[in-house]
Parts: sequence; C-alpha cells; structure tokens
Amino acid sequence: MHQTLPTRSDEPIYWLMFGGGGMIAAIVLPAILVIMIVAGLISPSINDGLLSYEQVSGLLSNWLLSLILFGVVFMLSFYALHRMYHSTHDFGIHSKLFWFAAYGAAAAISFICLGLQLLIYVRLF
Repeated sequence: MHQTLPTRSDEPIYWLMFGGGGMIAAIVLPAILVIMIVAGLISPSINDGLLSYEQVSGLLSNWLLSLILFGVVFMLSFYALHRMYHSTHDFGIHSKLFWFAAYGAAAAISFICLGLQLLIYVRLF
C-alpha cells in the first residue's frame, strides 16, 4: 500500500505574519498615534520640540527601540499588502504578478526602513 505525503505549503507563514500585522494594526498603532498626537500638541514647534530630529534620532539610536520600530513597520507593511493582494482575488484577478508585486513591495518597504534606521544608528543620516 502506497501512501502519499501531503504537500507542504508556505501559506501558514504568510497567515501568521498577516495575523501579527493585524494585531499590531489594532493594538500598537493606535497607541503610537496617541503618543505622537500628544507629543505634537505639547510641543509648539517641530524644530525644537518633542518631535524634533535630535529627539527622534536619539530614540532611534537605541537598538531595542529601533528593532521594535522595524518589527512594527515590517508587520504593518506585510499586513497591508497581503490584504491588498487578496483584494485582487475579490475583483477576479488571479495573477502571480500581483503576488510578486505585493510581497516584493512589503519587503522593499521593510528593507528601506531598516536601511534608514541603520544609517541613523551609525549617525550617517
């Protein structure tokens, strides 16, 4: 009796990142927005207030906060573009080109964010 093994799929990894991005969008992003709004209302000027370049650069020079920010941007970009990719199926578009475009854009956004954070961390930007 010959048994065939079930085919492996990489879909659970995508759904895990989609679920994580959805949780970040529902819980973490509103908290970040409230903090940014309060910081913007407290400081009258962008050049010398809480949201000045020196303050933000000082926060991003901490490797842990920079890593957390990268994780938030990565998960949110993947979540948004995964949702857009599956929205193309609702319109009847079933092309592998959209798969490459969506996940490639999520990867590009994530690596651009990581590159900018590394430039700030080594004080080149």
